[in-house]
Amino acid sequence: MNIQYQSWCEANFRAVNKFYKKQKHKGSASGDEQVFVAYQGEDIVAAVRLVPYDGYFWLRSLYVEQALRGQGIGLALLAQVHTSIDLDIHCFPYDHLAHFYTLAGYHMADTLPPSLQQLYERYSSRGEKIIAMSRTSQVIV
Repeated sequence: MNIQYQSWCEANFRAVNKFYKKQKHKGSASGDEQVFVAYQGEDIVAAVRLVPYDGYFWLRSLYVEQALRGQGIGLALLAQVHTSIDLDIHCFPYDHLAHFYTLAGYHMADTLPPSLQQLYERYSSRGEKIIAMSRTSQVIV
């Protein structure tokens, strides 16, 4: 299986959002987000969005094509993200994905930046079965 991983460089997110819609995801990439994708040939088979905040990113919408899940594509896509992003990354994965994110270098977050803490509490109050996880940047000084 020949998969290519890269950051999204197109002027618009039409192809990425078409992929998300195919995965039955309601959100879409836009604006100043950083988006990373995995290609198999010409087709996007995985995508993830990173929303920039002041000094960190919020990771959202990591999806892998249903038929290709469990083959390491999501982990490889996150590895590409981690080589490109040198700031802390926070995410709110569904609780059943804790092991996956732990394998990718994330840990349970004891604290979140205030703006994300508010979002986390809002999502949790709606009954979403999510957890807060973070990955500290690996900048070497």
